[in-house]
Amino acid sequence: MRVTRALFVSLTIMAVTFVSNVPTVHAQAKPTCSVRDGVNFHGQRNYGKAFECWNQHARLGSSAAQFNIARMYILGEGVPRSKVEAHKWLTIADRSGRPEARKALNNLRKTMTPDQIEDARKRVQRFYTSTR
Repeated sequence: MRVTRALFVSLTIMAVTFVSNVPTVHAQAKPTCSVRDGVNFHGQRNYGKAFECWNQHARLGSSAAQFNIARMYILGEGVPRSKVEAHKWLTIADRSGRPEARKALNNLRKTMTPDQIEDARKRVQRFYTSTR
């Protein structure tokens, strides 16, 4: 019984050591376009391509892209108008350091119900747990 337990402990330590030495890989694809490309697409009213560019960069932490996506949701440009999604993206942009995001967020909150704000809060939480 002692040998079995000692063997089990040794194998457990080896397994933990092996797993802890395996590098963690976060699948973050290299963006296929730039934030500036998104601005150009937006200027051409190609909102789908603008969203695609900005979404790639927003998920990598670009506060400009995050703010631009929020604006698209506020105005319904290429996406359905959604105060909840706009709130989510403004919150993320604010946390990423986008100066104008906080003012826009405060103004948007004045037009939202408590349930919408709570829904947005949950979406922000899911964003951070799914992309990190």
